Amino acid sequence: MLSELAPIIAGERAALAAGCHERSLSIPHLQVMTILDAAGPMPMGHLAEQLGSTLPTLTGLVNRMEQRGLVTRTHDQADRRVVTVQLTPTGAIQLRDLTGLRHQRLARAVALLSESEQRELVSAFRNLRTAFDQANHQGAPE
Repeated sequence: MLSELAPIIAGERAALAAGCHERSLSIPHLQVMTILDAAGPMPMGHLAEQLGSTLPTLTGLVNRMEQRGLVTRTHDQADRRVVTVQLTPTGAIQLRDLTGLRHQRLARAVALLSESEQRELVSAFRNLRTAFDQANHQGAPE
């Protein structure tokens, strides 16, 4: 069954990579922007942990992102060693544009299904979301 989803996932991953390339964004840029969009501003050390990266590697990445206006960095007033990274409005727009492209692709594909197939798909996705919630709650492997 999962083999049926693999070509869809691969195609969407390729489309996302193409959208990033068109905007001169790397996948690590996208990961940083996605994390900051979901969690809000965070210290560089915490962001590095979230990415499974080292602080020096993240510093270089954030430097390039800051030069492009995608993120900003601020020093904590209480502890100047703590540097917080935040997504800028420009970064949020870039992320929203990429998300919009993904939604458009999905909408076009779903529109090709009959009404009954669309209802079945919605039902299946609701069941899958419930199963993910249960698996994640139980600490099961993803």
